[in-house]
Amino acid sequence: MAKKLISVWLSLTIVLFSSISIYADDYVQGDFFNKKVVINGSEIVNYNLQYPFFLYKGTTYIPLSTDMGNICGFEAKMDWESRTLKLLKTEETQKTISKNWAKNNGYDMKLQVISGVKVLAYQELADKKGATAETKVEDTTGVIEAPEMLVEEVNLEGLPILAIGKYLFIPAKAMSKSKVFNWNLYYDPYYGVCISTIKGKTAQSFWSESESRYNKGLVNYILNYNGSLSTTYAQDLVFMFKRAAALYKVDEKLLLAIAHKESTFNASAISNSGAIGLMQIMPATAANFGVSAQQLHDPRSNINVGACMIGTGITNYNGDKGRALSAYNQGASRVSRGTYSSAYATRIMSAYSGVQNFLSVNGYN
Repeated sequence: MAKKLISVWLSLTIVLFSSISIYADDYVQGDFFNKKVVINGSEIVNYNLQYPFFLYKGTTYIPLSTDMGNICGFEAKMDWESRTLKLLKTEETQKTISKNWAKNNGYDMKLQVISGVKVLAYQELADKKGATAETKVEDTTGVIEAPEMLVEEVNLEGLPILAIGKYLFIPAKAMSKSKVFNWNLYYDPYYGVCISTIKGKTAQSFWSESESRYNKGLVNYILNYNGSLSTTYAQDLVFMFKRAAALYKVDEKLLLAIAHKESTFNASAISNSGAIGLMQIMPATAANFGVSAQQLHDPRSNINVGACMIGTGITNYNGDKGRALSAYNQGASRVSRGTYSSAYATRIMSAYSGVQNFLSVNGYN
């Protein structure tokens, strides 16, 4: 009965997502959110969301998906005829996403702008004893009891609701300004976004100062050797390196050392022999990973191929980074034959020590 009452606000007037086409006014690019997303103390890996967090006009957008609703405590329904998005405040029933594997490749997205949307936030009211207050609502079958609702129009501050197909996204800050939801947000460009939906618990309490400082050190290492890059771009690179390092079980500082010596962190670099990008990958090598020469110009793809090669080499050579680096530079066959030079590995390991020293000397460890 309780579930029926909770759904009354939705069922009487709502048109289901799949029953009507979207009225899209324009298309824009959403930049994949590379940094950390932490909600109520649990990390949400953005790559593991089919519809991830992204940035638009410098604002973090959150997907109005079922998983996110269970984690943050909301239920979302859209009436396309009236362009009204209804958000019901509910209890949190999940700590993190239910299916923990990669569902997107981290690329930027093409999104539809849904203009003229009115966003209404709903919260069930309780009586003085804590029970749900009820009123009577008429439908085609007669009079039924329904919960009394606090209704608030959410201020989007001029930002649009965005969509991919029928799936909607809302600016996270709109939920923080809502009196119904009253989320607490904390953003650090060297860490990511923290969200608290818990009353009396600040989002900053979920932030890691030490991790932020370490990431800032990696960013400044990159900028120290390539001052033409923007801080924002260097921040994104660090999170790309860290993602690839986690996937392929490689120290991100080693990946930075390779990119430093191979390209000085220049994604457009092309060698005389035709090696491309940050990690200087040959197109023929990339083809073995299903990556085209054009894709090698994308930093994320380039880093991933390089990290996979190094990670595989370290595994194949029982943790021997020197042989893995030599195979990366000269080919596994030369390492197998024992006809390789260790000069490249020595140069990279020296740069790796340089990354560690830079962090230590400047207080970033």
